[in-house]
Amino acid sequence: MDRIENIKKLLNTVRSSEGSGFTYDEGKILANYHNKKGEKSSLAIKILSALGGILASSAFIVVLFLLDVLDSEWSSIILGIVLIGTAIGINKKYETLIIDTFSVSIYVLGLILFILGMAMHHNVQEGHIAFLIVLIALSSLFFTQNYVISFISVLAIGASFLFLIISYHIPDAIHGYVLFYATALSYCFLNEASFLTAHPKLAKLYGPLRIGLIFSLLFGLVVIGKNGLVPISKNLIWMSSVASFFFILYLASHVLRTLQVRSTKNKWAAYVLCFLTLLPTLFAPAISGALLIVLLSFLVNHKTGLGVGIVALVYFVSQYYYDLNLSLLTKSIVLFSSGVVFLVFYLFFTKKTKTHEKV
Repeated sequence: MDRIENIKKLLNTVRSSEGSGFTYDEGKILANYHNKKGEKSSLAIKILSALGGILASSAFIVVLFLLDVLDSEWSSIILGIVLIGTAIGINKKYETLIIDTFSVSIYVLGLILFILGMAMHHNVQEGHIAFLIVLIALSSLFFTQNYVISFISVLAIGASFLFLIISYHIPDAIHGYVLFYATALSYCFLNEASFLTAHPKLAKLYGPLRIGLIFSLLFGLVVIGKNGLVPISKNLIWMSSVASFFFILYLASHVLRTLQVRSTKNKWAAYVLCFLTLLPTLFAPAISGALLIVLLSFLVNHKTGLGVGIVALVYFVSQYYYDLNLSLLTKSIVLFSSGVVFLVFYLFFTKKTKTHEKV
């Protein structure tokens, strides 16, 4: 009830500031809020139901193989395409929880069968399969805006790109992957209002797109952050930190504007402190990437992203500390110096915040 009252007060404030020419449909706005609230409250149930559906689908695939139904690659491919199309068609027509769960289950089942069928085909290369999965995922995003299906589609696109990088033995291309997804995620968070006020289809896709981009970026950060997982050149690893550094400094400028810091000297001091804080992570892009996720999620109050980002940050810091390529003394110096810079950074902004509150 408090949020509904806040919405009504906000509408009245906007109406009084805009004048008599401003009109709005309060009933539709409140109805849309209730719909969104219902979607959020049932999201956990949808995810749990989808996981159950995926397990059931996996068991069904095993049964089909035991019955020799899927001995032919063409039967798997055709059945997979039919199931994917059926899932999209059902989801466009019905919007109930049970139908959502069913459509997600057969969508995942269709993807698995399609991949298995293409993998059994001797004339199809692995890279071609990944490209086809990207096309299917993009088509799914265009035709349906179901939260879970869209989320799975975004993850499928990211996983396919990573698979292409690994299968074609170009591990240093992972830096381009991280740069792209860090930029895409930052653009998505920093332009939230534009997405939500755009075409209804794009507005519905914003939620799954945002969380999907977070996990897709984490895929790349795990590949870089896990020592020895992929043979990446140590001389180029700093490239993955470029986008994170840039957008974190950009977020710092937002904070300075909020605190009304106008002095050029204070601005440069803040930027230098930010840079010194990030400098130890130059060759640990997984840490700066996780920090970017935390800051972006905090900026727009995205609790899921904030939780995921904090867990990732703790994991990557511990992974960095236990990196066998660095001596214990080096790691201690890096962590100690980072802590000192963080404390100075905290004291600087605390002082500015208190000054802003007094004003």
